[in-house]
Amino acid sequence: MPVAGPFVTVLEVPFMKEPDLIELFKGSADFARVSERSLGELVRAGVVCEPAVGSDIIRQGEASPQIWVLLLGELEVIIDGSEANRISRPGEVVGQISAVSLIPATATVRVAAPSTCLVVSHQLLHQLFGAYPDLAEALLRSMAKYLGTK
Repeated sequence: MPVAGPFVTVLEVPFMKEPDLIELFKGSADFARVSERSLGELVRAGVVCEPAVGSDIIRQGEASPQIWVLLLGELEVIIDGSEANRISRPGEVVGQISAVSLIPATATVRVAAPSTCLVVSHQLLHQLFGAYPDLAEALLRSMAKYLGTK
C-alpha cells in the first residue's frame, strides 16, 4: 500500500482493536448504516498510520490512490488555496471521490494537528465494493454529500 513515506508513520502496534474501530465507524454519519461485517473487512483492508502535521495527504488536481478515514486528530480541507473545511469527527472520510472514480482530487487535505488515520487503497476498496454493497453505498453517499456542495 502506498502510504509509507517520509511524512507517514505506519503504526506497528494497533492503535485500537478491530471491535473498537468498528464502534468508532458506526458512530459516524458516513458509516452508521454499514454492517459490522462490512466495517470489519474495511478495517482489515486498511493500514493505521500517523501522517506528519502540515503534510498534504491528498493534493487537489492529483489522483489519490486511497481513502483516509480520520480516527483521531484534525484535517484541513483546502480548495483552490483557501480553507474550505476542518474535519475532526472520528470516522470522517477524505479522498473518496478520487479513490472511487480515479479522477483528480477535488481538494487538498492537510494534516492540521497530530492525527491517526485508517488508509485503504483504491484497489482494495473496489474489491470490497463488490463483496459488501452496503459499504459501497455508504461511500457513494459520502461522495454525493461533497459533490452536492460544489
